[in-house]
Amino acid sequence: MPRFRLTSSHTKGPTPMEPLQSQQQPEQTWPTGQTPNPGTKPNAGQVKPPHGNPDAVEHALLKQPDTQEGGKEMGLVNAPITSLHPTSQPQGEADAEIGEHRIIDNANLQLNHYLPQEGHTKFNYPFEDLEFGQGMFIPVEKGSTTDALMAKLYKQVDQYRKQNSEIERDENGDDVMQDIAINQKKRNEDGTVQMDGDKPRIGIKSGFVPKLVGPSFIVKAVVKGDKITSGDDGEEADSDGALVIRMG
Repeated sequence: MPRFRLTSSHTKGPTPMEPLQSQQQPEQTWPTGQTPNPGTKPNAGQVKPPHGNPDAVEHALLKQPDTQEGGKEMGLVNAPITSLHPTSQPQGEADAEIGEHRIIDNANLQLNHYLPQEGHTKFNYPFEDLEFGQGMFIPVEKGSTTDALMAKLYKQVDQYRKQNSEIERDENGDDVMQDIAINQKKRNEDGTVQMDGDKPRIGIKSGFVPKLVGPSFIVKAVVKGDKITSGDDGEEADSDGALVIRMG
């Protein structure tokens, strides 16, 4: 059954519908000599980030005939069982006791991160310094506008969240995907938002995306004199700007 999205209309009566167009996926690049096997998961064809440890070996042979672990190349006859994750030793030769572990501080979230390092960026603001419930007031910059500041912060907060999150996995280690719909503001060729009175025109953008586990933020526009801290004697903003609050 075809899926539909809503479109804007100036006339009263039923809202016109039009088929949802397939979304253009970014072109993926792969290391020389490697051929992608996209499988069946929605994001299975994404580029896997390189492993920085020279001792790591991808897809090592598994010695034990355990059909519940590892993987097989479906294009080969009598394919061997190989590991799904990098390793530095022949599989089955580890000697740790059951339950053995050690707690470490400052764990490296970027280890085998789903977003390749070349997709990371630096930020103008220290989002990492914010703790849950804390906010950061950012005034409108000289020669700029509140709209320009909000647009920049929406992009930087979104990118920071992606760089410092990980894809949620289920009990089988499979990527958890979610079907989302976004009320997308329609824009003119010059980037301005199309308005009907004081409300923007809206279209629906939908699709499957990975479910991320990580920090979350909200961004609020601030007018000079607005209270940027809670309470009856809350601090008032000394200029127009934006308030970034960490929510998780």
